Amino acid sequence: HAIPVLVDAVLKKIPGIDAERVYEAVKGTSMREHENSPWKIWDKYGYYPEDLQTQSVSITLEASFNDVCVARLAKDLGKTADYEYFAHRSRNYRNLFDENTGFFRGKWSNGKWIEPFNPLQYGSNGGNPFTEGNAWQYRWYVPQDVPDLINLIGGNKKFVAELDKFFTLSTDQADTKDHNASGFIGQYAHGNEPSHHCVYLYNYAGAERKTQYYANKVMTEQYKNRIDGYSGNEDCGQMSSWYILSAMGFYPVDPASGVYQFGSPQLQKADITLPNGKHFVITTNRKGKDDCYIKSIKLNGKRYNKNFILHEDIMKGGTLEFEMRK
Repeated sequence: HAIPVLVDAVLKKIPGIDAERVYEAVKGTSMREHENSPWKIWDKYGYYPEDLQTQSVSITLEASFNDVCVARLAKDLGKTADYEYFAHRSRNYRNLFDENTGFFRGKWSNGKWIEPFNPLQYGSNGGNPFTEGNAWQYRWYVPQDVPDLINLIGGNKKFVAELDKFFTLSTDQADTKDHNASGFIGQYAHGNEPSHHCVYLYNYAGAERKTQYYANKVMTEQYKNRIDGYSGNEDCGQMSSWYILSAMGFYPVDPASGVYQFGSPQLQKADITLPNGKHFVITTNRKGKDDCYIKSIKLNGKRYNKNFILHEDIMKGGTLEFEMRK
């Protein structure tokens, strides 16, 4: 979607962008109905019922993220009433979370869950609540408020345990396969973008080593230097941008937040030339694919104990040093 891209550009203060024009555009597309965006239904039900809007769970989750992006820009521009409206609407994902199963599920317009429910069953591009994925893959799509998602699922310990299942659960059932999904690690499908932030979610629950393990596993096993080197479709450059960011050691789970979660840097050195003429240099002592765990981090020569870095800190220039170990 374009909304997060445009909002992110404004909030990161990229030169030459008219913030008011961007706001007019993102608010307009979030209020005027168009294909797959019937906003009257969104406002009436607080979710998309499958009988009124197919691909309902995927669109509900993605619209919720779009809305939080609009809310952030409204707040940044001092538009308080709009901020409150979109911030409230951005919580609609909660209306499709089923506490009994622990998954986001499709509902009818009468408020009843769609039955039967098989979290492994794939949807394609219509006729199912999920788009090019299943309930396992869309279970984690609340990038704007991962702590709330952790609470919904049952706390840090349960969240980590369920992520572990996600990365290890496989199946041979015929209705659990879809040609748009590939690059599997359990139910994680790196070849299709809805899964791409998932390896970094362990960071939010105090299990950083597992983020580092799976980030390294994806980069070393699913990217090859050859013509078929991606495990899936290079949609808008996402397969390669995921690798470039992750290889430097960090990734934006919530791409309009200015926060990058640490993973498992692959490069011994990366030098980012910043628009202000400064440089942000990343170095590691990594010697091979087994050196996937972060032992310590230094930012500008000082010990750094966070598992993320802010965009504003990168833009100041400096040096980020990773000490890696097996």
